[in-house]
Amino acid sequence: MDKILMTPGPTMVPEEVKRISGLQPFHHRTPEFYELFSNLNKNLKKIFKTKNEVLTLTSSGTGGMEAVVANLFSSKDKVLVASIGNFGERFYNIAISYGLDAELCDFGWGQAVDLNILENKLKNDNYKALFVTHNETSTGVTNNIREIAQTANKYNTPVIVDAVSSLGGIPLEMDEWGLDAVVTCSQKCLMSPPGLSFVALSDRAWNMAEKSNLPKFYFDLKKARQGVLKAKPDTPNTPAVSTIMAVKKATDMLLEKGMDNVYKNQALYGKRVREYIKSLGLELFPEESIASDLITAVKVPENYNASKIISYMSEKHNVLITGGQGPLKGKIIRIGHMGYVAEEMLEKTFEALRDALSSM
Repeated sequence: MDKILMTPGPTMVPEEVKRISGLQPFHHRTPEFYELFSNLNKNLKKIFKTKNEVLTLTSSGTGGMEAVVANLFSSKDKVLVASIGNFGERFYNIAISYGLDAELCDFGWGQAVDLNILENKLKNDNYKALFVTHNETSTGVTNNIREIAQTANKYNTPVIVDAVSSLGGIPLEMDEWGLDAVVTCSQKCLMSPPGLSFVALSDRAWNMAEKSNLPKFYFDLKKARQGVLKAKPDTPNTPAVSTIMAVKKATDMLLEKGMDNVYKNQALYGKRVREYIKSLGLELFPEESIASDLITAVKVPENYNASKIISYMSEKHNVLITGGQGPLKGKIIRIGHMGYVAEEMLEKTFEALRDALSSM
């Protein structure tokens, strides 16, 4: 029996997508692949809500984040990173490793970005860009990206968004909200195996890319864009063809359902998980007003052991959840409910958690 992955990713993959990913892959320089890749690109543009091309990279989401830094900036560029957890800090570390003058504005693990503090920062300094995480899986908090972008655009500051765990699960409208770079990946809300990241840039971001002096080769987004725009669209290097086949099928399924319906269902799942957690007498880690509809972080009660809860659920019930990261290690457990989630998965997760707590 397959393990039920109620984690921040990889997430569960629908049977229809698994069947496609298990087929013999196309060769990536054939008409079959060109058609597949073209149709995937059309799907991704609809989900990103952008008129610009969405670029496919064979990497995890972190590769997409690194590609944005390497392609849009030059050495010593001053940037602001608004961090609310592990993945905000990751963007900061990537920026530092590429020689940017990166400033970390840490709002705290378990908090959302404070718009007043952010505006004060942007008003009093000249940043080349703002980096921000949409859905922080380390804490179970979702930032209000629309309002953050409105604030940044008042000061003509480009907005770079880590949407690795949010795109395709909660609303994000790249063009309408004025976002300049959006990064996501295959194994979260897009219901597919790991292996691909996706990057979309605004016109303003492409202008930034023309001036970048940082080194890039494999992650050269201008080369990737040239491939997408060809009459026979492809990638500069050999891509993860089987995962491209899978994501094409998964995005077909999402669009067929309708993204508004997808968002509605995810919101219902989030509410249902939070209500169940509270019914057990447990406490949510973040305030409910900023709690994610895609992953729920739960405080571990005193005298309980997070690792034992996780192990019990996995060994006795075949349900996998995760623990905390960094300063939250041992203090929280995290239940993912993004992407492909079925009713029976939620019920088995609730039963497994209740049993684990009872056993202790």
